[in-house]
Amino acid sequence: MTTRHPSASPMRIRFGSRPAIAPGFVKRQGQDELFDAVFARSEPRTVLTGMRGSGKTRLAAAVAARCEEDGWPLVTWIHAASRKEILAGLYELALRIGIDAPKNIPLEVIVRRLLDRLRSAEAADRLFVFDNVENPDDLRDFIPKGTGVRTLITTPRHLDWDRLGWLRLTVGTFDREQSISLLCEHTGDTHREAADRIADALGDVPVAITQAAATAQQGGYSLSGYLNRLSHHPLESRISHLEGANYPDAVGIALLMAYEQVLEQLRTKHPRQERIAVSLLDALSLLAASGVPTHWLLRLDGDSDAVRDTLSFLKSAAIFQESSDGNKTIIHWLQGHVYRETYLNDQKKLSEARSHAATLLGGIDVDRLENVEQRRDETHHLIEQFLSVTSQEYSHSLFSEPQVPSKLAETLHDATSLGMSQMALSLTDSVTQACDVLGPHHPDTLASRNNLASTYRDAGRLDKAIPLYEQTLEDSIRVLGTDHPSTLTSRLNLAGAYQAAGRLDQAIPLYEQVFSGRSRILGPDHRSTLTARDELAGAYREAGRFDEAITLKKQILADAMRIMGPDSPGASAARNNLAATYRDAGRLSEAIPLFEQNLDEVSRALGLDHPETLASRHSLAGAYRDAGRLHEAIALYQENLEEFTRLAGPNHPETLASRATLAGAYRDAGRLHEAIRLFERNLDDVARALGLDHPETLASRHSLAGAYRDTGRLDEAIRLFEQNLTDFIRILGPDRPDTFTSRSTLAGAYRDAGRLDEAITLFEQNLEDRTRTLGPAHPVTLTSRNNLANAYLAAGRSEEAKKLFGTP
Repeated sequence: MTTRHPSASPMRIRFGSRPAIAPGFVKRQGQDELFDAVFARSEPRTVLTGMRGSGKTRLAAAVAARCEEDGWPLVTWIHAASRKEILAGLYELALRIGIDAPKNIPLEVIVRRLLDRLRSAEAADRLFVFDNVENPDDLRDFIPKGTGVRTLITTPRHLDWDRLGWLRLTVGTFDREQSISLLCEHTGDTHREAADRIADALGDVPVAITQAAATAQQGGYSLSGYLNRLSHHPLESRISHLEGANYPDAVGIALLMAYEQVLEQLRTKHPRQERIAVSLLDALSLLAASGVPTHWLLRLDGDSDAVRDTLSFLKSAAIFQESSDGNKTIIHWLQGHVYRETYLNDQKKLSEARSHAATLLGGIDVDRLENVEQRRDETHHLIEQFLSVTSQEYSHSLFSEPQVPSKLAETLHDATSLGMSQMALSLTDSVTQACDVLGPHHPDTLASRNNLASTYRDAGRLDKAIPLYEQTLEDSIRVLGTDHPSTLTSRLNLAGAYQAAGRLDQAIPLYEQVFSGRSRILGPDHRSTLTARDELAGAYREAGRFDEAITLKKQILADAMRIMGPDSPGASAARNNLAATYRDAGRLSEAIPLFEQNLDEVSRALGLDHPETLASRHSLAGAYRDAGRLHEAIALYQENLEEFTRLAGPNHPETLASRATLAGAYRDAGRLHEAIRLFERNLDDVARALGLDHPETLASRHSLAGAYRDTGRLDEAIRLFEQNLTDFIRILGPDRPDTFTSRSTLAGAYRDAGRLDEAITLFEQNLEDRTRTLGPAHPVTLTSRNNLANAYLAAGRSEEAKKLFGTP
């Protein structure tokens, strides 16, 4: 049976910040054809081409506004100046629609899921606008398809769009009558000859005509007076050559006159607002062309009301515009270009402009926000700005401002801590750009590289994280010295990455160095020293060096009781960790009393319903289970499942996890029918609650398959193992550790079923992959080699088995 997704938009979604439709919008030549293509013919792909300033974006915004008015369920606006900006926009849309996006799944995979859902959804009118496409190849594999989906792009690039399968509509200049009418109507001046001469001088370029009308109207000039000023402007403002466009010189002068007049008027009446206006122009001309959050701009001056008044004045002069949702302020690309080439042509003013833009970015304090969603939104805005600054060549000099690379490093950290590691990884080019500007030894370079490594690690990309951590440590030692706190932190981070990769022989010496260094420099009771000791103990424990681990864990418990008190949460956690280490070491007679003590104290202090109580009960049940006291373990697991069901509901992730644990205990106790019943129910509930591609769904399917295998139902087990392997390859890719484990499990099931040829093929592939990714001496690689050798023996291929076992 084919599974069809529900409609991609169960409610009306308005995504992105499109420009608002200004009053007096001029109907354009070809507009009827565009609207007919989108609304009548449901043309799937339409491209608006034309020079900058021709009004492509405004025309696309008019289409989007009509779609919204008509109640289309999904209207999406994405700034498309670079592939990374497109990818980030589609990823955020996927989250908005409700597509599950675990942090270890790359952006591209989530976007493919979004596009798959759109393709398989029920027919519905949906619009995607990709504005300001600079390189058509940036859209490769990202064009939405589906019944009722329309894609509209705007671009200054004149290519053979027809051959590429697009309906191409060229957006040109105003016709002369449109220019004359707009100038006369906006200014209230009926002098058509003067309007005609202005239009002729400006080449009927829409953005220049609109700006001229606004400047004349706000300055109180007649059209003749404006024409005189335009013709005799003392400064030349020739717009530098832009691809596909040849502007009359007067276009640059008209855009220059607009901000000159505004600044002159403010200088005369409100000097403070003139300074604010310059700061606003500086920031908007150097930051994202798609706009800057308006609430950021209000912080450019201590008097937010003065900033608000200045913004309003600049919008009335048609220099700025706001997004349709009112959240962003935008300067037209051509207006920003002229401002950069004229006002910022002076090196001192350019330096001041960079400072204003950098101050704006540096002043964003994500930590001050209490609401997690607000912190995510603010971090997303920062990522959006950095993506644009990196793709806009004229913005690259911002990285020379100290606040910008510092904020970049901070943004990487914030995004990772907020579970946005995949979005943060879109900033790799930004880190490279900052490092190129600052040099490899600058503290902000080290911080950015370190935080990027942490982001890779959080996303499960240890292959990328470890080389960055290694480079950061090497540079920190050279620049800061061996015992500098930042160097010790770099060493700790590298140790953690090595440990996560199973490279404990490299991790432990680093942990020992960090613990020794922090003890000597910071003192034995410093929080950072205690953290280092705990990390070292955990590494000893993982490496099976239990005596050393237990010695440290005992010290940690004693210090926690001395420093924080015997009944403190810190002491409870330390006791629980010591008990867990005893359990791992097989010293269950020492572990169980500690677990029992912890459960008694936590339940007495926090109550029977507290999450810590449930966690302590779970730990004690696990120890009972290991000790073969399954009857006592099952009783505790059952109690936990009842509590989670009552407190969180039957479909909460904690409830589902608790049910899976109880099922596992039933399996261990030989109560396989009860175990399978729970595993089957869990798989259904997890898949329904979290989605078929969620890691917990795959884990639940694995558990059920294992139970089927244990009861001899190998055909059913193999079907589930095969499905899991297919899903791991599709979701994570063929070279991920979880994929290797899934392949090995399926190979084992084939072996148990006597399907040795199929088992050997998978075991051989796994050994090759493990050797390549982990090295020949890694414990997991050795296990893979042993599995293959045993399969060879079972198949009668003893010579091949002996080679793997290392026997003559």
